[in-house]
Amino acid sequence: MKATVAAALMLALLVLALPLQSALASRRRRKPSELGSAKLMRYARTIVVLWTLCGLAVYALALHGLSPRDVGLRPPRSIVDLFLGAAVVIALLASGRRRPADGEYLQAIRAVVPSSRAEWALFLPLALSAGVCEEFLYRGYALTVIASLSGSLIVGVCLSSLAFGAAHAYQGRTGMLAAFGSGLFYAALFLYTGSLYPCMLGHFAQDLCGAALLSGALRRGMFATRES
Repeated sequence: MKATVAAALMLALLVLALPLQSALASRRRRKPSELGSAKLMRYARTIVVLWTLCGLAVYALALHGLSPRDVGLRPPRSIVDLFLGAAVVIALLASGRRRPADGEYLQAIRAVVPSSRAEWALFLPLALSAGVCEEFLYRGYALTVIASLSGSLIVGVCLSSLAFGAAHAYQGRTGMLAAFGSGLFYAALFLYTGSLYPCMLGHFAQDLCGAALLSGALRRGMFATRES
């Protein structure tokens, strides 16, 4: 009974609570002068929340006699598999870097994209935490548990990816759709390699490279605004 309740609460956090919190965060609007300090606080808070959720997920698994290895935290079959996710992500980002970014999307993610040295210094551990924790939580824990409860791997993939997309509501509609697509990609990568490590490495590379590209796009937008 205790194990079932823990699993249900953990799923509720990932599928309902985090998306709701993200949606509420997207409604907050701060003055430009407040963005820097708010951004650093948001980075630090997110790191703490992610690792806390991972600890709770590990505890929920242990109540069922399972370990993180049982939901994918194990080495891939080959070194090629390990870097497969990062290679695909970097190739996709490189191919799309010259396309103009959606203005609504840029406005939505301005509050989370690093711009100063101090912000980049804290964004690096944030990106690493997101890569490790979100893949463990959504591709490892949520996908496996939902698939087990529903008896369908497809349901596990779709619902965990939808929850992952909804958890990025603060990025606006474009960001949510992109996160949903990323969720499907990493779910497929996880099922193909049998390991979360390629997903974690790809997610980390995606966050770092994506932040660099978006930071540049925001700077160019600000410069163009001043010039006009």
